[in-house]
Amino acid sequence: MITASNLLFRIGILTPTVTRDEYGAQVTRYDLTRTVAADVKYNKGKRILEHGEFWMPTTIGITTRLHPDLTEHCRIVWDGKTYQIDSLNRNPFEGSITIIASKIDEGEGPEDSGGGSGSGSGSGSGD
Repeated sequence: MITASNLLFRIGILTPTVTRDEYGAQVTRYDLTRTVAADVKYNKGKRILEHGEFWMPTTIGITTRLHPDLTEHCRIVWDGKTYQIDSLNRNPFEGSITIIASKIDEGEGPEDSGGGSGSGSGSGSGD
């Protein structure tokens, strides 16, 4: 059962808007549509070998209340980082959603001289 005392963090939900540019290519923009209370846990990582490189994927598990506008195409903002949704499991009996999300690499390494790019703009509404 999901209770308010378990939802200790605030996450932002970024909703995609797809438009076309002057050349006809699709441009996807993510806008912050709401912030919600959630329980966030880091998933234990594993080392992956891909194309001769080792790397550690960063995934989190999120539990929150049911929100009808939350879909697999949305993104999550938490702790200053942006995550793409890998899995979205609704439980209508408990009124909750369990999300597995992976961190999006936005060039936040030591070789990045800038402050990183912001994802999404706009005003958010509370829940």
